[in-house]
Amino acid sequence: MNKIGLVSGANRGIGLEICHQLAERNFTIILTARDRNKGEAACQRLQNESLSVVFFQLNVTNADNIKTLAEFIQRDYGHLDVLIN
Repeated sequence: MNKIGLVSGANRGIGLEICHQLAERNFTIILTARDRNKGEAACQRLQNESLSVVFFQLNVTNADNIKTLAEFIQRDYGHLDVLIN
């Protein structure tokens, strides 16, 4: 079973590269970004490399959005192994 990682603000730059490197090391990555279009595009680029990456739209300043993310993680994965903000 893959380890589960979440990277916030991961649609470009260092965050995107962290997603890429962890996914290459058999992590399932939850890639988050505020902008849905940019986040989905980044996620698709990694998926095109056959990497295990899913997108979740996240605004870290919105408590309700954070709660929804926690519920998603619990329901779909049960835990996180790595969290990178």
